[in-house]
Amino acid sequence: MPNTTDTQPKSNESKLNKKNIIRYAVCAAAGLLFVLAVVSIENIYAQTSAKEVMRILSDGFFVSGICFAGVGLLIFASNGGAFDILGYGFRMVFEVFRRDLSKRKYKDYYEYRKAKREKPRSVAYVLVVGIALILIAVVFTVIYYNV
Repeated sequence: MPNTTDTQPKSNESKLNKKNIIRYAVCAAAGLLFVLAVVSIENIYAQTSAKEVMRILSDGFFVSGICFAGVGLLIFASNGGAFDILGYGFRMVFEVFRRDLSKRKYKDYYEYRKAKREKPRSVAYVLVVGIALILIAVVFTVIYYNV
């Protein structure tokens, strides 16, 4: 009798891998657009010196990398529960204006936190793209000092 349970997780894994690839690709594209914006602001197209171009590229990748890594760390802290009480507080501010308080989604902070723990968000792709951009900035910085 063939084992049909082995084929089901593989399809879920392939969907998960496609979803992760899309996340990384979109995040990397956004990071590169951010780099393009920074280097355009610094007017890279008017530079004639290779050293100046390397400095501008280093700045662009570093600024973009720090922004992406910072956002990833904030989401990581949020997943750890650092901002749960703030989220619950804001939710309760708007729940006070409800006519029927018995229809609130969460009765207390414990239920809110328990519900948040059931749905953790993945942030690895934001952190990885941010760190990769910072590493590219380090490469351009090394080239800048050696040109």
